[in-house]
Amino acid sequence: MSEAEPAAQRPGPQGWCVCGQKVTIAEAREITLPNGRPGWEGYCPECGSPIFAIRRSPPPGG
Repeated sequence: MSEAEPAAQRPGPQGWCVCGQKVTIAEAREITLPNGRPGWEGYCPECGSPIFAIRRSPPPGG
């Protein structure tokens, strides 16, 4: 995996849907949980179910 990967080739935020697929979150927006952790919120482009995913912090040194 290249660290200099262009933004256009990176997939958007992904999460697991109730339909059992890992999908790219449609209309994803960044949110902050009450405990301060960052997350993504949107919906499944396949079935329309709401999706929430916790954002991961970048690896150290990267």
